Amino acid sequence: MAKLLPHFETCIKHLWIYTNTRVYPATLGTATRRLLVFPPQMRLVYRKSHQDTDMPSVQVIVEPAAVAARLETMQLTEEILRESLYQAYLHRVRLTPNHPPSFPGLEMWGWAVASLREQLRSRDWVPVNFGNYSLTVHEELALAINVASGDEATGYAKGNPTTRSKKGPNTADAVEVNRQSDLFAELLPPPHPEQRLKAADFTTWLLLHHIDMRKQELRAELSRPTEMDDDGRVSRWTDRIILPPISFDGDRIELAPPAGPSSDFDIEIRRKS
Repeated sequence: MAKLLPHFETCIKHLWIYTNTRVYPATLGTATRRLLVFPPQMRLVYRKSHQDTDMPSVQVIVEPAAVAARLETMQLTEEILRESLYQAYLHRVRLTPNHPPSFPGLEMWGWAVASLREQLRSRDWVPVNFGNYSLTVHEELALAINVASGDEATGYAKGNPTTRSKKGPNTADAVEVNRQSDLFAELLPPPHPEQRLKAADFTTWLLLHHIDMRKQELRAELSRPTEMDDDGRVSRWTDRIILPPISFDGDRIELAPPAGPSSDFDIEIRRKS
């Protein structure tokens, strides 16, 4: 009986939290579900109660065949994810010391989001922006991808990466939704029709990337966040899909001007052979 007491206390905590949350309907295209959303004052209470429980082990996928199989269930491919980041890196390296210090990170983030969206259009992924919170979403699968830079542990199977910078309330809400989906999936109320699309409709994954200048490589992973630390950085994950690193050792970049007249000016960037 004594062994069951901690589990009983955990169930009571989760039940109390559940009864003190609000339920918001959310529409996913033609499908609909309702999610629990913690009021702001409840998040700290939930986090503390959650830390008292045994956290589930992180599922880390590294083996190429397993990575490909998992990504295929999400209508994704390794090539698309890596190409998006590589294109962003190529735009980043064009910058000079005359650019503002914060601009390289913004440049890479913007081009990674744009490249990812362009490549995923044929797979039924669409761009959705909630202010400056830019997601690429698959409505039928109820999935969303956000792009973020990570620390030096990014891309290492045995690492425990965190986002490089603190995140805002939109990311915090997405992490909360992911965590509730794990804990309360069987308790979610039935669907409610005709509700406006919002970020809480989706399970959010982060396309996490890190540029390692010492190793001359870009490491990346597609991971599902479930917790943030006290500094506002994403610090815990339930799933991590590790992508092969992109080496840029000795690469030289050639800028090719567009061929022929065009109303839209564009510069093609590619490796110089």
